[in-house]
Amino acid sequence: MITYILGVTLCWAAFYGLYAWLLSRATFFNLNRAYLLIALMLGLVLPLTPWPAPGGGSAEMITVTLQPITVGIEAVEIVVTATANEPGLSLWDVLLILYWAGVVVSTLRFGYGLWTLWGLYRRSDRQKYQGYTLVSTEVWHTPFSFFRLLFWSKQMPYPPEDEEKIIRHEQAHMRQWHSLDVLWIELLSIIFWPSPMVFLYSRSLRVVHEYLADHAVLKHHTRKKQYGHLLLRQSQSGPQIALANYFLNSQLKKRIVMMTKTKSKRQALIRYLLVLPLLFGLVLAFAQQPEKNKKSEVAGEVFKVVEEMPRFPGCEDTEGSAQEKTQCANQKLMEFIGANLRYPEDAKKAGIEGTSVVRFIVNKEGRLEDIQVVRSISPSIDEEVARVMKLMNEQGLQWQPGHQRGKAVNVEFNLPVRFALSAKDKAAQTEAGPISSEEIFKVVEEMPRFPGCEDIADKEERQQCANMKMMEFIFSQVRYPKDAREAGIEGMAVASFVVNKEGRLEDIKIVRPVYPSIDEEVLRVISLMNDMAEPWIAGEHRDRLVNVQLNLPVQFKLDNKDQKAQLPETGNSLEMKTFSASPNPTTGALNLRFEAEAQPTTIRILDSNGREVLQESLPKFNGAYNQALDLGKLPKGAYILHISQGDKAFTEKVILR
Repeated sequence: MITYILGVTLCWAAFYGLYAWLLSRATFFNLNRAYLLIALMLGLVLPLTPWPAPGGGSAEMITVTLQPITVGIEAVEIVVTATANEPGLSLWDVLLILYWAGVVVSTLRFGYGLWTLWGLYRRSDRQKYQGYTLVSTEVWHTPFSFFRLLFWSKQMPYPPEDEEKIIRHEQAHMRQWHSLDVLWIELLSIIFWPSPMVFLYSRSLRVVHEYLADHAVLKHHTRKKQYGHLLLRQSQSGPQIALANYFLNSQLKKRIVMMTKTKSKRQALIRYLLVLPLLFGLVLAFAQQPEKNKKSEVAGEVFKVVEEMPRFPGCEDTEGSAQEKTQCANQKLMEFIGANLRYPEDAKKAGIEGTSVVRFIVNKEGRLEDIQVVRSISPSIDEEVARVMKLMNEQGLQWQPGHQRGKAVNVEFNLPVRFALSAKDKAAQTEAGPISSEEIFKVVEEMPRFPGCEDIADKEERQQCANMKMMEFIFSQVRYPKDAREAGIEGMAVASFVVNKEGRLEDIKIVRPVYPSIDEEVLRVISLMNDMAEPWIAGEHRDRLVNVQLNLPVQFKLDNKDQKAQLPETGNSLEMKTFSASPNPTTGALNLRFEAEAQPTTIRILDSNGREVLQESLPKFNGAYNQALDLGKLPKGAYILHISQGDKAFTEKVILR
């Protein structure tokens, strides 16, 4: 919104500069009024219109090939965050708060003006005449009009000759609908109050209104000097109302000068043609350069010239060299693709393997364009790879754009995605020989699922729901070991376990250790799944229940090693007396209501990787909570609502559409 206001202000300033320089002193009053009103409208429209830039060439393009990603067993990565930065107000947030505060003040001012007019009207005597209604008030003020109402103070009598001139003056305001102009500019001043131009236009438009009304009076009373004396006698007036058209306007000197000025010659009309090159210049200023997605033939050595390569979001606060930031961003990209990419069932059944290469462009705004598979191995695999890449735009993930020679450029990436089946998986594709009751698979036709999503018909949605349920369970139970936290230990522990044919977990072990207490915590939480009321949904292969081995990466990360952990120390469940979160799914606001024990409470929203994206601390929680959480700024997707009191926690899945 602030960017739009700046664009509108630029347009208004350009048009107003031409008006003040060449047009304001001309006696073409109707034309000047039309110019000001049209300039206001053009200023609103030009910044919004996607004008194409003439003669735009193709955007500069760099091509980069990323390291391949291997897709095998499906895994869900859990990130356990020990601490989270307190949410603070950015400069942009402060500007938005100030802007909306100004809108509120301007709206109150506008409403007060209408209320004052209504109060005068309601408490006054009214008498209808041809073309207007005379409103006789008891308040001392100069005469003024508002649409077809002429407000006249009983405390300010006028001689009959002066009274006739004043009425003609106000009738001109009424006939020409000047009140409509005033109402329009007042509404604009509410939305665009930070722009000084709206006040300059308001003042100039009111002055033109007075020129037009004075001109209407002088058509019938040619004695300009006598009319000027009337204006001077009324220079000491009572309080004025912003929305009214007053007989006396503060620009008295300009009005008297304009009354005595010689009428502008018709040749002066040519000045108004200058608006055409001005308009063309503004169109060029707001034009968007068309970006043609043409690949540049750039050798590998040229990549060193790129000052800053595009980076997947998530590593903006990482300290270190540009290379370290790029490595971090590539890891985040791998994690995103690994968490969302699925091995298509038909490709697994057919034993299809290979490397699919997807090409995409990171544009200057950090969005992906021209996503296409340039090396195909299977239609379903190609569709899956393209789907995951498009998911970045759908979830609002904005890359850091690339820069070369000090400017943002479009960068083309080639991403190889290798789909591979293990030797045991390949053997599972054949029909020869029976399945051993003790055989353990890594990839089967129907993978095991965490319980709780059996009522979902779509297979992919059911699997994603089960993954989210598992994350909810882990978040409600896991704790960051105190000794690891105090020692600043971070890392990813990978646990391996087998989901047997009865849905129980067996052979739970750590295959990638991080720290003894962290490894023990991961084993403890996974073992708790055997104590659940419902077991896992066992895997199936060739219409038979089978044992399936899964690997679960759990990342422990300290956001700020100088702070204490904010997640619960133990995994006790927080009992809720009442709880509701609606609407769920939501498009922005989440109405959260719950009752629990009256003690300090913390409400968090965590993304699918366990990172905290919203937090509210309630140090004086009285036992009841009923407020709306604003999730409108978050990317679309699945989140976890995490409510904690001391060592107890309650979790709930939230979908943001």
